[in-house]
Amino acid sequence: MYWRDVVTLKAVTEGRDADGYPKEKITETTVFADVSSTKRSEFYAARQAGISLALTVKLRAADYNGQERLSFEGKEYKVERAYTEAREYYELNCSEYREASE
Repeated sequence: MYWRDVVTLKAVTEGRDADGYPKEKITETTVFADVSSTKRSEFYAARQAGISLALTVKLRAADYNGQERLSFEGKEYKVERAYTEAREYYELNCSEYREASE
């Protein structure tokens, strides 16, 4: 692992603005990671479930606290699946994030 990429993890909490309308509060944490394309088997298994995986991010377990979004090279991604390897690293499978239509 080279830890050559920089990603920004985003923890999202729901709240309300001053007028009482729903508003997201986003807490960002920038960390080093290894970003790669998704493995073929994971990509096609996710497609069968209606999810289009875009990339895989590997990072240290100490850096990940269950954040549900991240940004990398100007694009926003949603963490679809996170799993740990020997409790030392996390591997995040991510799809491109799309805002919900109203």
